[in-house]
Amino acid sequence: MQPVSQPAKKPAGKVMVTLGVVLFFALVLSSCVGKHLWTVSAPPITRTVELLEKDPAVAAALGSPVSVSMAVTKTLRRDFIRAMQGQDNVTVLAKASGPKGEAWFRLSAQNHDGQGWAGTFSVTTEGRQVLEGGSYKAEGAGTLIEGDFARDGTPRVKKR
Repeated sequence: MQPVSQPAKKPAGKVMVTLGVVLFFALVLSSCVGKHLWTVSAPPITRTVELLEKDPAVAAALGSPVSVSMAVTKTLRRDFIRAMQGQDNVTVLAKASGPKGEAWFRLSAQNHDGQGWAGTFSVTTEGRQVLEGGSYKAEGAGTLIEGDFARDGTPRVKKR
C-alpha cells in the first residue's frame, strides 16, 4: 500500500497580504473613527484649533492652557461623498475651554471645485444671565476672536 500524499500548501502570496492591508484600511476609514479623523483633518479645522489654543486674547479670557476638544462637539460635519464631488464643506460647533471658563467655537468653511477655502470662524462667550429692567441680559458675553480663511485654509483674524 502506498502512502497518501497531501498536496503541498501554497504560502499566502503578496496579493493576499496586500488585499488584507487594503481591506483593513478601508474598514478603518469607513468606520466612525476614520470619518472623525478625516473630518478634523480639514485644513480650516486643524489650523484654527491650533490658532485658538495659542491666541493670547482667548487665553486671557478663558485662562491658560486653552483646549478645543474635537472629540466632544455639538456639531462636526464633513460629507465625504460631496468632498469627492468637489463640494467640500466643514461645520464645527464645539467648546473651547480653559481654567477660567468656556466659550463656543464656531467654524463654517467651504472649498468648491478646489478653488480654495472660504468661510468664517469665531469664539464667543455666553456670559451669565442677569435680570435687568424686567428682562434677562447676558452679562460678560462677547466675541473673543473672529475671522475668515485664506485659500489654503489658514485662519485670518479680523477681530480680537
